[in-house]
Parts: sequence; structure tokens; C-alpha cells
Amino acid sequence: TLLRAVDKLRARLPNVRVYFLGIRHPNPDVGEMRRTSETLALSDELGLTGTHVFFNDDWVEYEDRPNYLLESDVGVSTHLDHVETAFSFRTRVLDYLWAGLPVVATQGDALAGVIEAKGAGIAVPPGDVDALEAALFSVLDDPVVRDACHEASRDLATQFRWTTVLGPLVDYC
Repeated sequence: TLLRAVDKLRARLPNVRVYFLGIRHPNPDVGEMRRTSETLALSDELGLTGTHVFFNDDWVEYEDRPNYLLESDVGVSTHLDHVETAFSFRTRVLDYLWAGLPVVATQGDALAGVIEAKGAGIAVPPGDVDALEAALFSVLDDPVVRDACHEASRDLATQFRWTTVLGPLVDYC
């Protein structure tokens, strides 16, 4: 969905770029996943690879993630409509919030509704290329939307700090 949305978006925003932080599992014993192969092939087929979409073949070390996130304009998290999504809590989205990134995410997981309700980003239906493209365009092209999402993202991040989320457990102990 993201690749197809970027394929459409590049007509309106020729400078749009997507960077995948890592396409290989950090454990070398885990082989390439079918979805990764399909993504690479589709990016090539659409003519996006190396111009609008970039893949990091390795794995970005955790300590280096801030260097990438702080240079980004938006954090994207897309998923399929699946039972796993409903019970997911995507920690990469917490990284996006920490960095103050506007978030564009698929509806249906625990964070997407919170992100949208707090104004930190936009949640779109799973598999909806047009909605994803429109959300990305809105965040990337409109400085008022981008700045509002940035501020809300930074504010929302404070709710997920360890000192906050562990508070009830610490009090109990």
C-alpha cells in the first residue's frame, strides 16, 4: 500500500522519499521473508527503487535510530486488516512520537486511534492507497498540519515514557 501511495504521490510531490530502516532480520539465521521479496519487486516494477524508495539492506542499530528519525519528516506504519493488528502495540511508532514526527498509520491497532485523537497524525483504512496518499500529502505539503502534528506527537510521547507507564507498577510495589 505504501509503495502504491508513493507512486501516486510523486506526481504531486516529486521530492517524496521513503527509507526502510532495515529489510533483513537482525538474526542472520532468519531468511528473507516473502513480503520483503514482494516489496522489493514491486518497488522495482514501479520504478521507485533508488529514486523515491530506498532500502537499507542491513539493520540499523538501536543506538543509531535517532539519527534517522530526527532527519525524517513523517513516520509511517502500515498494516493489513488482520487479528494480529488489533492486538499490536507497535513500538516503532513510539520512536516516531519520541522524535516528534507526524505519524501516518493504518487504523486498527492500539496506537492509531490515540494518534489521530490527539492530533499527532492521521490514521487511514488498511489497504486504502488513495487515503494513504492523501494523508501523506497533507502532512508533507501543509506546514500548518505538519507543525500541529509535530507538537501533538511530542506531547503524546510524554504519556509513553517509562517513568509514566511504570508509575502504577512502582506505586503498587
